[in-house]
Amino acid sequence: MRVSILIPTYRDLVALGLILESLEKQSYKNFEVVVAEDANDVETQELLSKFETLDIKHVSHEDAGNRKATILNKALHVVTGEYLIFIDGDTIPFSTFVESHVALAKPKRILCGRRVNLGEGVSTNLREKKKSTYAIEKSYFKHYSYLKKNGTRHYEQGLRVKPNSFMQKRLMNANKNVHILGSNFSCFKKDMFAINGFDEDIIGGSKDDVDLEWRFIMSGCELNSCKYCANMFHLNHSRDSRVEEEEIAKGQMKKNRDEKRFVCSNGIIKS
Repeated sequence: MRVSILIPTYRDLVALGLILESLEKQSYKNFEVVVAEDANDVETQELLSKFETLDIKHVSHEDAGNRKATILNKALHVVTGEYLIFIDGDTIPFSTFVESHVALAKPKRILCGRRVNLGEGVSTNLREKKKSTYAIEKSYFKHYSYLKKNGTRHYEQGLRVKPNSFMQKRLMNANKNVHILGSNFSCFKKDMFAINGFDEDIIGGSKDDVDLEWRFIMSGCELNSCKYCANMFHLNHSRDSRVEEEEIAKGQMKKNRDEKRFVCSNGIIKS
């Protein structure tokens, strides 16, 4: 099955480089990479040209504030894979990441994963190439003390079980709290296009998480967890307060839910 991996990015070439290096090591090879740049920097194009072993597409637009939904919809116009995996520009997949998503994929199933939130010290070492995520992944237990003493959170999300194994099914049956995380989820292209992609009319930080979640469910999809299978690292970084934006987004989403408008009008296709 052909897969498209979509990576929204904004002015963080070091993190993007680390992501692409991890994608070069994927156990599953039948995929393309679509870099969705919420800006238009020549340095990004120069970086992408160095990864000749990857099938990379690059879409960009003028830097005019946070327009993540807009650039992702633009990326969805160029994908060729029948299956879509979404990550963020600061999340680095394990080498078995794509393989795990594909193994659990089914039509009308939205796979929802999580991530290991790295501390500042580990993140700095990775950015400065003093450590590699591949080395940490391959000897994860041995790195426990190193990760924990550097402030890593959700260490357990790096513990991998085989997809569709007895252990994986048991863990999933016990896990009823399943939600979309924009940095680690996947679906069939057909299911994303059925809701018309990302709603560009919603302002706020929840549009690629909460908004997608209720629209997928209303369209007839179900949420399933791929925790402990599709593992990834998240680089530490500062976060701006989004309290005001979140309140605006909640109001917009409530209006759409009340009207049962799960197919957005300002998405992949503009109506």
